[in-house]
Amino acid sequence: MAIRADPVGLIEPVDYLRPGLVAKQGNGDGSGAAWWICAGLEESLRARAPGLHASTPMVRQLASRVGARLGLDPEALALLDMSVRVRDVGMLALSDHVVLATAPLSPEDWALVNRHPALGAEMLERLAPVSAVAATVRAHHERWDGRGYPDGQGGSEIPLASRVIAVCDAFVAMSLDRPHRRGVGAEAALERVAHERGAQFDPRVVDALVAVLGDTYARSDSGRSRGRPDAGGPFERSRLHAVRDRQDMMSAIAEFDVVPAFAPAHDRLMAATDQPDPAVREIVSAIESDTGLTVAVLRRAQDAGQRRPIASIPDAVAALTVTEIRDAVEPLPRAEFPWRTTQLEVLMHRSRVHAQAVTRAAVRLARELGKGDDIVVAALLHDIGKLVLGRADARYASAALEDVVPEQRVQEERRTYGLDHASLGGLLLSRWGLPSSLEDVVAAHHRSEADDEQATYVRLADMVVHHVQGEPIDRKVMLRLAGTCGLSAATLRDLLFDLPHSGGSDRRRAEPCPLSARETAVLRLLAQGKLYKVIAAEIGLSPSTVRTHLHNIYAKLMVADRAQAVLKATEKGWI
Repeated sequence: MAIRADPVGLIEPVDYLRPGLVAKQGNGDGSGAAWWICAGLEESLRARAPGLHASTPMVRQLASRVGARLGLDPEALALLDMSVRVRDVGMLALSDHVVLATAPLSPEDWALVNRHPALGAEMLERLAPVSAVAATVRAHHERWDGRGYPDGQGGSEIPLASRVIAVCDAFVAMSLDRPHRRGVGAEAALERVAHERGAQFDPRVVDALVAVLGDTYARSDSGRSRGRPDAGGPFERSRLHAVRDRQDMMSAIAEFDVVPAFAPAHDRLMAATDQPDPAVREIVSAIESDTGLTVAVLRRAQDAGQRRPIASIPDAVAALTVTEIRDAVEPLPRAEFPWRTTQLEVLMHRSRVHAQAVTRAAVRLARELGKGDDIVVAALLHDIGKLVLGRADARYASAALEDVVPEQRVQEERRTYGLDHASLGGLLLSRWGLPSSLEDVVAAHHRSEADDEQATYVRLADMVVHHVQGEPIDRKVMLRLAGTCGLSAATLRDLLFDLPHSGGSDRRRAEPCPLSARETAVLRLLAQGKLYKVIAAEIGLSPSTVRTHLHNIYAKLMVADRAQAVLKATEKGWI
């Protein structure tokens, strides 16, 4: 019976339990019995949990091709195929509320699910004809970096067949819909698997997967070429190009571990931290003036033992000592004068200048809309993926300097490389261990209708800056985004006029705000001259609760009245 549908769109259907094939299994040495046992166990799992089993035929097909690409002999390929079929047999030992779940599992339920490789291996070890696949089944959720389960094996300690199953299973699982989530599709799934090359997955197996899928694309494109006069055009060629070049792109991400610092910004930070009593505002300002410094300090701050991810430079500076900050930035390569000697350096310089302008615009937007300025880092790093593209393809640096509408550039990137600079930026931030909130904003800032509010702010700020700099934009899109954000046309006009004349703000937050989000909201409305009753009505609180918040604000800011509270919070950049 063939698979009814192939949402991945890359893999041909395979036959499942076809009697003609079954009859051919075995050569008198017990392999036939092993095949029959695996078939029976697989059928039991399919009957118990058809949704769980649905991906197995596709994983079998893909694992067979990847294994052949890796040079496995027929015997090893046969063992790999049997292992794929029974990899989840341990799920038979779990209760229905876990196996048949249609909603996200609780941590306790996940702990049970994570036992299924060991449970499956124990079951198989007791069946002599299939005991040879027990070790493979036990290890198929181990990770290349040693952080998997159940035994924490890593690298070549993990059986090769287990490594193949891990890659193919993950790819298919992410591609397909599940009861509690939508599948991401083949392109995005391949992107995520390639991102974990050398971390979760064996690099050699990932490379084989990319090659196998590239071959599949080639056959698909060849078939279309014979059947359609216009086949073989730019779309088909770029589709194949994107898959085969994904390895180069992921290699560029892996190699792009350090962002060079702009020499003047680096010198300014060193001078600020060299003072007997360093000024926090000067340190924050120096770091935020450069992309390389921002990345280095944020990455170091994630290791500072804080209980939550750190997504802003003021919070990072508060979490680190001056020595730790200097240690984080001192080894960075510096872009010295003259800074524009190659196309890539031109791109880096232009990206740095553009990032600063977008940051100023994003902060202005956020304040016009009554939001905080936590958007700064996302705005600074929103185009970091362009540097990856510039490193991976020398032609991109020169093409990226051409003045085209941002939406057109993104479409060209997707057609040429299979993904755009925003998605690459998100992958890069994830690799660096930066907070997922930043990763999400950067990755989404060019989507047509991003769900993330901050991503929409960044995209609008990006368009504003392109317009201010005399570069082409889609004005209808800019006005639509402004409306989505709740920004009036008059306010947008003022922003477009003011931005070229603004040289930065003295009200940037330079240290963590001691107020809660609700207290900050109360103080922001208080600064607008609103009375207690009006504030209470807007926030949905009682007047007495607003008064309580105000007393807490005065105590935290160590001030005596509302005027002093507003003045101090404004000077600190907290409102």
